[in-house]
Amino acid sequence: MKELMRRVLKNTMIFSRLFPSLVVFLLSAQVYSGALEAQTTESLDRLFTIRSVKVDVVASRASEARRLALAQAEQEAYGKLLRKITQPAGRALLPELTAPQIQALISGIQVVDEQSSARRYLAELDVRFEPSNVSEFLAEHSVPHVLGTGRGLIVLHAHSDGLTNYIWQPKSSTLAARAAVDWVNRIRTYVFPLGELRERAAMSYSEVASFNVNNVRKIAGYYDVQSTLMIRSMWSVTSGNAGKLSYAFFSTDGDWTRDGMIEAQGDNGEEIAQQKMFEVILEEIDTAWRDQLLVDTGTEGDLITLVPSTALNVLADIEKRLADVSLVRGVEFKEIGLPFSKLYFHYTGRKEQLVMALRYAGLDLAAYGDQHILKIRTEAEEIQ
Repeated sequence: MKELMRRVLKNTMIFSRLFPSLVVFLLSAQVYSGALEAQTTESLDRLFTIRSVKVDVVASRASEARRLALAQAEQEAYGKLLRKITQPAGRALLPELTAPQIQALISGIQVVDEQSSARRYLAELDVRFEPSNVSEFLAEHSVPHVLGTGRGLIVLHAHSDGLTNYIWQPKSSTLAARAAVDWVNRIRTYVFPLGELRERAAMSYSEVASFNVNNVRKIAGYYDVQSTLMIRSMWSVTSGNAGKLSYAFFSTDGDWTRDGMIEAQGDNGEEIAQQKMFEVILEEIDTAWRDQLLVDTGTEGDLITLVPSTALNVLADIEKRLADVSLVRGVEFKEIGLPFSKLYFHYTGRKEQLVMALRYAGLDLAAYGDQHILKIRTEAEEIQ
């Protein structure tokens, strides 16, 4: 009995220290819920917006050139969206859409830049698709798709041409190859470091080339991302103006690596090979993400889970991370207490897809007796 009274007294004292903050937390819950929904909407906007679509059309007059250019941009954006959020097997099930049918899936077009003359129209456009319309269309044909954008990745590339090693001052062929690749319309967000002094001090060519992860989190932290993509490549001339590019890459998400080799020829063979390398790597990363997060929009569920709540910053952090999970809706704390609070939310897709989506947001959902517990992943768990 004395031990029981001691525990009750201890918990009461802890709760009394937290109580003023808990009151503030509860009073702001409704406001935060609106912010959470806004962040989730922003995540869907990023996923369903195809950016930097470039068009250049000549016609009999400027108005006709613009009309044809917009139609071309819509068609191109639709193709890029499907490649972004669906797998090849799913795309094969879809019918060919007419221009009006594609337009019905689009919610808006933003002109980033445009030039027009008497007969020519050049522009860079962002095409936004309506998520609900696209999801409904894909569900009609039983095609699952991704509903999460994924966290950002910092890209560290160590390249060698046999004579010189490059990392913080890339070779001109590397810069040209990078510029020719669409890094924007991907499930993940890719960030290239600026090469500032603190970054150069943190990582050397040999550390990146050997996939040494001791300091990668430091550089990633400078850009507010948690994951890193490390690439090493070597160009070697085989004969005349022909050569081959040997490469490997390492992703700290899941701790996985791949390698390959690309042959190319011509005066710009090194550039062409690097461009193909980048495209292969990005597609592998996108495919791995889609494999795990393809969502059947016809399936959904509700979940009440325990959340460790010995500190209020944990509750706020979990809500912030949930805002980046597009599968999750209607987040609401049903109970707030010690040592656990109870959190409710509605989700789209199958439960195993939810678990994986939460994992990529830095959260773990696991069984806890006959209940569930949702907690923040530790740094050690993050790289597993």
